[in-house]
Amino acid sequence: MEKRLHLSPWGILRFCILFGITLYLWNFFRSYFLFLVLLLMACGSAASFLLLWFSRDKLRAQVVLPAERVGRNAEFFFTVKVHNSGKIASFTADITYSWSNIFTGYSERKKQRLWVAPGEGGEIKLRLSSRYAGRVEVRIEALEIFDLFHMFCLRGCDRSDAYVIVWPAFTETDGEELQSCVEDFPQENETKKRGVDYNPDYEIREYIPGDELKSIHWKLSAKQKELMVRERLATGRDKINVLLPLLEDRELNDGLMEAADSLCRLLLHKEYPVQLYWPGRGDILQGRFVAEQGELENVLSEILSDNGLHRVGAAETQMAVEHPGESYILIRTGAYKGAYIR
Repeated sequence: MEKRLHLSPWGILRFCILFGITLYLWNFFRSYFLFLVLLLMACGSAASFLLLWFSRDKLRAQVVLPAERVGRNAEFFFTVKVHNSGKIASFTADITYSWSNIFTGYSERKKQRLWVAPGEGGEIKLRLSSRYAGRVEVRIEALEIFDLFHMFCLRGCDRSDAYVIVWPAFTETDGEELQSCVEDFPQENETKKRGVDYNPDYEIREYIPGDELKSIHWKLSAKQKELMVRERLATGRDKINVLLPLLEDRELNDGLMEAADSLCRLLLHKEYPVQLYWPGRGDILQGRFVAEQGELENVLSEILSDNGLHRVGAAETQMAVEHPGESYILIRTGAYKGAYIR
C-alpha cells in the first residue's frame, strides 16, 4: 500500500494559533526566551515532519488473536499492535478497527488512539466474546500516524488482519445408536441402499479438467512434472447424505450447527462416510464428502466462514431439484438430531 503524508487541518490550526500567540507575546515583550521558543517551534515542526517521513517504512499495524478456534460464549483477548522499529521518534496513532461475524452478518466498528514508542510500539488489548458460532474477523480499517505537533498525518501503513473460528458446542454422541438420534434410520441388518459407496483410501491418477484443486497431489505432481490427483476408491460401506438447512434465525442456526457436528461425528464413528449438503451464497446447494474427522472440521469451518442466513426451505427445495429421489438425513434440533427422508 502506498504511504502518503497528509496535512492535518486541526493540527495546523492549533499550531498556527499557538505560534501566533507566542509571536504576539515576543513582539510585545521582546524577550529572548520567547524568540528561542519561536525558533524551536519552527525547527521542531520541520524536524517532526522529517522524522515521520523517514519512519514511514518502520511502522506497521498487526492484529494478534490467541488461537484459530475458540468455543462459543468463551471470552478471549485480541491485541491490536502498532510496531515501530525506529529507535528515535515516537508518534501518536489513531487506529480504526472492526470485528465481524461472517456467519451471522453482525459487525462492530471502533476507533482508539494509542502512543507508539520507539522500538516498542504500542498496543491495545481488548476482550471479545461471541455469542454465536461463526468466523470472527478482526480487521484494521484505517491507521493514521501523527507527528509530534499533529500537523502531518501518515496514511497507508502496512497492516494485517486476523480471524478466529467460534466453534459450536459439541455433544458427545459416540455411545449412542443412530436409530435413537435419527428418525426412521435403517437398522444395521437392513439392506436398504442409502447412497453411493466410498472408501477413505485413495488412488493416484492423472489430472482431468474439472477435478478440484484440493485433490491435487502437489508433491507427486512436482516429481512427475504433470498434475496428479488423489481419488477415493469404492468400498462396501454406504455413504449417508446429510442436509443442513440453514435458516434466517441466528439462534436456530447455532442449534443446527451443533446438531450437524454431533450427528456427523457419530456417523463417522460408526464408519459411515458422509456427503454433507448446505445452502451457500444465493441459496445454491453446496456439498462436500467427509470420511475423516479432520475433513469434517474443514467443512464446518467452510460453512462458518460464509453468510449463514438463508430462506426457510431453500435447502430442501434445492436438494429435491438437484438430487431427486435420494435419501438423506435432514438436520433438526429437538428430541432427535435428524429425520431420515426417503
